[in-house]
Amino acid sequence: MNSVSVKGKWGVFLLILVVTMSYQLILAFSLTPLGIYEGCDSVVFKQIGLAMLQGKVPYLDLFDHKGPVIYFINAFCQWLIPGRWGLFLIFCLNIAAATYVWWLIASLFIKSRSVIWPVIIGLFSYILVLSDGNLTEEWSLLPISYCLYVFVRHFVEDREISVKAFFLVGVSMGVVTFLRINNMAAPCCAILVYTVYHLYKKTITPTRLMKSLFTIFLGWACFIAVCCLAIWMLYGSQGVEEMIYGTFTFNFEYMSAPQAVATDRARVYSFYGLTTLVILSLLFLKKKVTTLNVLIALCYVGSFAALGTKGWGNYFIILAPVTVVATACLYDVTNRWQKALVFLMFFWLIPLKFYMAPIGLHQDQTFYEETDQVIQKISEEERNRIWNSASFDGLTILNRHGLTQVNKVMLQFQLLMSDRLVKSERESFDRINPVWLITYHSFQESVPMSLDSIKVSHDYALQAVIGEPPGRQLFFYKQIEK
Repeated sequence: MNSVSVKGKWGVFLLILVVTMSYQLILAFSLTPLGIYEGCDSVVFKQIGLAMLQGKVPYLDLFDHKGPVIYFINAFCQWLIPGRWGLFLIFCLNIAAATYVWWLIASLFIKSRSVIWPVIIGLFSYILVLSDGNLTEEWSLLPISYCLYVFVRHFVEDREISVKAFFLVGVSMGVVTFLRINNMAAPCCAILVYTVYHLYKKTITPTRLMKSLFTIFLGWACFIAVCCLAIWMLYGSQGVEEMIYGTFTFNFEYMSAPQAVATDRARVYSFYGLTTLVILSLLFLKKKVTTLNVLIALCYVGSFAALGTKGWGNYFIILAPVTVVATACLYDVTNRWQKALVFLMFFWLIPLKFYMAPIGLHQDQTFYEETDQVIQKISEEERNRIWNSASFDGLTILNRHGLTQVNKVMLQFQLLMSDRLVKSERESFDRINPVWLITYHSFQESVPMSLDSIKVSHDYALQAVIGEPPGRQLFFYKQIEK
């Protein structure tokens, strides 16, 4: 496989791209042109990208706690082709490129058409927790996969890693740092194994090893510096300060606060815990203790540790590249029944995933069509003065019409974790003086903590209610003309 021609490799990539676009059209609910759902985290990223195109400052005008790379990606894609198509096409290219790297990894172990086996298992591992698309874990797949490829190739082929490759590993880690730093567990574990192995075996001098690690750090630092410089040039020193708060400082507050957890976290942890246990058991039983086995095991353990305890399914996306390495390594030492077992562990839920997809593609269609009617009655001038206290639902309504909210905090639960955000919202409500308010509750029941309850009760009147109890409802309030 390593001798495949350049033309052949392009053919492999184009085939992977076609396959990627085919299943993403069905499963990437927040991006596919076939659906109307805007997503949860995905709609937040789309909103900040859209806000950047409208001249607003990320973290300052619209706040979220991910790294800036995800917002730059969403801004670029929506600038390239407005709406869903730009994001969908670039997203598919990203996933196809990551899958191609998986093919390269598998080709290190398997010199036949069976190279497809670990790639398919990696795709199943990813597809099982694919729902919205456009998540930090998915944009992290390519840099994570490249890092693993560099170190796995080093141990499989006993090939020296070039300075360029070390630098690109650092750049890749910089990308992941400014997406979601937790996603970087596997590359960090690979670097640790590389360092300990060569220190123990004394195969390279400490000076040379330090130069290699410094080159990785240099690549990481260069990417971080370029990102910070771009933010400074676009938004000034305040933009950099707000980025640091959103990306790092707020996340310490986030970790120390009570957090929502996935209701099915026991199931998702059990599934990936069981599949990981089976794969690692086969590896160590069949190949005993080898450097590569230790690397794979440490990448799994490090990734699970970085996932945390909330158990959201999308977190487990980062296990897919490690699973490709592990199953490719297993290929030549397992019989056909063991291969079938590993395949079926990941495959058995895939048909159900595609069977349920039509529901996800058009979920809440009637609900959002009714909200569209409300937005369409709002004048063009007033559409730019809408305050959203309805989190994801409010963002979906606005995003469907190419609008962004005037308040800073998009997700109301973040206000419970930061006095700084609460203060900022309360000050901006009087300053902005929004014309429209969207909220989950009637103001007779409760008023969001970011709003002035006295001002709201006197200055705003209910205009529309979408949905009926006991289900989801949205309330639209408009400022009373005086």
